[in-house]
Amino acid sequence: MGWRTIYITQKSKLSYKSNNLLIQTNTDVTQISFHQIGTIIIATTQSVITGYLIAKLVENNIKVIFCAADHNPCAELSGYYNNVNQNKNIEQQISWSITKKQQLWTKIASNKIDNQIQILKNNQKEYTDLILEKDHLLENDESNREAVIARKYFSRIFGGEYTRGEENNLNAMLNYGYTILLSATNQEIASAGYLTQLGIHHHSLLNDFNLSSDLMEPFRQFIDVKVIEKQEYNFDEYIKFELIDVLNQEIHYAGKTFILRNALAKHVRDCLKYLNNENITMNRIILNDEV
Repeated sequence: MGWRTIYITQKSKLSYKSNNLLIQTNTDVTQISFHQIGTIIIATTQSVITGYLIAKLVENNIKVIFCAADHNPCAELSGYYNNVNQNKNIEQQISWSITKKQQLWTKIASNKIDNQIQILKNNQKEYTDLILEKDHLLENDESNREAVIARKYFSRIFGGEYTRGEENNLNAMLNYGYTILLSATNQEIASAGYLTQLGIHHHSLLNDFNLSSDLMEPFRQFIDVKVIEKQEYNFDEYIKFELIDVLNQEIHYAGKTFILRNALAKHVRDCLKYLNNENITMNRIILNDEV
């Protein structure tokens, strides 16, 4: 898989040429090898894309995210047959045991909470009571500690007046970053031959990405860190670039250094193996203990 995220912001034509993405604007022509590309974000409604390019992007498992007139992500491109074992994998997915799903969600919720606590600690915010809250985390988070701690976490990191559901600059940044992260998770699940709709904890009939929403949770805090860093900025193209680039930052995972998008890919596959009863130890996603 390529490592580059291509961000299209101006009127252009996107087409295919000899295993390259061809970008034609009024003033320039650019070619980029498919081998370099991981994701294309079309952030303008003034771009056109050829059908042949779409087919080739799917064939090469390159994620394409389309943005609406407000420049926020509204859809993504996903192929029908990304994995030859898809039918077998979907049968396995439907048969995942309740116990395994609950065990994995407990691990994910615990990991997410630890990362939120680390962020509070890094930013000199009160966190000791959240450690006590986490001690009451039950199997499958039956006591809903994840939601309780999340509310306290957001109000402390962004101020007591902050509300996650409001339309404001901070939430615009968070939502954009989370959408980019969700899309990357969708890509990994689909390419492995599983359905994003069938989650282990999220089960909304209105959400096509329940499983992605589950598995991405411990990575959300990397977006949070970037938004904390840039919270005084306006939500503009610069901030979007910064949030997209979170996928390329180096993190430690499974005793090695990965760029985040590759750590996410390994995490997704490890989760799927765990759910399929393969002998695997789940690795934790760890934030640096730095301010």
